[in-house]
Amino acid sequence: MNKQKIIVPAVVAAVLLLGITVGVVFGGPFIASAYSNAAGTATPTTPATPTKTTTNPYCELYLKDLANRLHVSVATLRQAQMGAHEDVLAQLVRDGKLTQKQADAIKQRLASHTECAGNGSRMEMHLVGYFLQKYVPDMTSQVAQGLHLSAGQLQAQLKEGKSLNDIAAAQHVSSSQLHTIVMNALQSALTKAVSAGDLTQQQANQFMQYVQNHPGAVNHLLSHHYMRMK
Repeated sequence: MNKQKIIVPAVVAAVLLLGITVGVVFGGPFIASAYSNAAGTATPTTPATPTKTTTNPYCELYLKDLANRLHVSVATLRQAQMGAHEDVLAQLVRDGKLTQKQADAIKQRLASHTECAGNGSRMEMHLVGYFLQKYVPDMTSQVAQGLHLSAGQLQAQLKEGKSLNDIAAAQHVSSSQLHTIVMNALQSALTKAVSAGDLTQQQANQFMQYVQNHPGAVNHLLSHHYMRMK
């Protein structure tokens, strides 16, 4: 009985860390998507097509290792994590940070999400984005120059929640021109990151390819950086 009383608080505390670690490292894009959809942000959707489910081995290893250290099963750990998510969402509603409808939408997405789904490529790209944060000011200056703005003006508009597409349109810069401006700024940042040892050349190449397939990634990188500074 005493052992169980000790383990349960430990599980709860660990799951809070699990929610942060796994949520940010392995599921950051998912959580962001869930919040955006719940908040009413338009997100392009495509018809669901049957695909072979893959799992991220590092995510699974983390869960198994943590569960083993706490002397509980992975199933118990997952159950406690879901309970912690629900408690935090309820507190966000009480604090007025989310509406109940938004919280319910996020909870539904969390319940239907396979936690370690994916082969890890999105995790890797998320980490590359994290290590690129220190180069965001340089990217901002280069993009701003291409948009005929000062870095401060571009930063202010990003803080207001405007997208690069919106800003470019207001500056009479075409989508194709914006794409070139953004990709050149990104390539410059990646080159600096590789030279400084912050990224490997392979990571830089993979991220460039990722951005080619996800053109909104740089917009998210810049906007997220400055929105946090509010």
